[in-house]
Amino acid sequence: MADYRDITIDAQDNQVEEHPQLVKEIAVNRNNVLKDMILAFKDEMILSYCLEIVFIDERGNIEDGRGSGVKREALSIFWREFYNSLAIGASEKVPAIRHDYQQSEWKSIARVLVVGFTKFAYFPVTLSNAFIASCLFPEELLAKEWLVESFHQYTSKDESETLKRSVTEECSDPSTDEDVIDVLTSYKCRRVVSKDTMPKIIEELAHQEIIQRPKYVANAWSPIVNELKRFKEFQTVDSLLSVYEAKKPTQKKVCNLLISNPSTDAQRECFSHLKRFVKSLDDNLVSVFLQYVTGSNIIAVDSIEVAFSEESGKTRRPVAHTCAPLLVIPSTYQSYNELSEEFSNIFRREAAWSFYIV
Repeated sequence: MADYRDITIDAQDNQVEEHPQLVKEIAVNRNNVLKDMILAFKDEMILSYCLEIVFIDERGNIEDGRGSGVKREALSIFWREFYNSLAIGASEKVPAIRHDYQQSEWKSIARVLVVGFTKFAYFPVTLSNAFIASCLFPEELLAKEWLVESFHQYTSKDESETLKRSVTEECSDPSTDEDVIDVLTSYKCRRVVSKDTMPKIIEELAHQEIIQRPKYVANAWSPIVNELKRFKEFQTVDSLLSVYEAKKPTQKKVCNLLISNPSTDAQRECFSHLKRFVKSLDDNLVSVFLQYVTGSNIIAVDSIEVAFSEESGKTRRPVAHTCAPLLVIPSTYQSYNELSEEFSNIFRREAAWSFYIV
């Protein structure tokens, strides 16, 4: 649970024209972010408001934090809970129909998506890009090859490898391959399976899972999500894919965000250790690092300033100011391993982030 002390509101939050008199504060319970935000975003006027988001802690008190870091954190938590409760898929997710979510709820979620990008530079890149494209563009613009690739990201690693193998020389007859048949059965394939029909079957399954099954959601989202077409990033299929590419965090991208002006050898060495640490992270932990520093688990800022403190001993720790964003690290680390161990301990104690994020 994070405790933010920086209560300034960044001017860069508001990237679309707003009415200054329409200010709306949304209070969300940390244990109920998904439902609280869906309820708040049922307001059809919310795209016109200047929004402030605050958290309610476990004791029912409103936390002190204000500003862009808090908003990015709220969006990160919202979409994480959305993926767990309202979506299916492996590396890429598509919305999943539930009987207790009707059109009003799905439209509310679409508004969260639009507000996230237009006001806070946040876009949920774990959502299938082919599904989002189906909300924005005519189906004939969605290339079959792209749809199939999205389907491979949607399926589990084992399923994807099985389907890819089924169209290679390694699999002489997919109709007798138990692994292939198991995968096709799980997706209720009704076609006659052969070497010649497998490519077409995979295309059809991709269309079924990415386009057909979530069509009700796409229909509910489309009128709202089309608001994004005012921005060049959403005017073509290629520009949409560029948004995904730009927002997905990688070790190299996050390192390139780090800026600093070290003035001593110790500071320069610690900054080098920090970049080395980021490069060592796996894909999941690089998102954790990004959220620790910026509040967002995807790239939603242009840079991350790194400053230095002289703390040592038991008081030594990195401190993240997510609204800036600014990361203050001690320049007293004697080795890379000391910095790596301290950051790793913080990530393992995610529930205790309130002691470190201000």
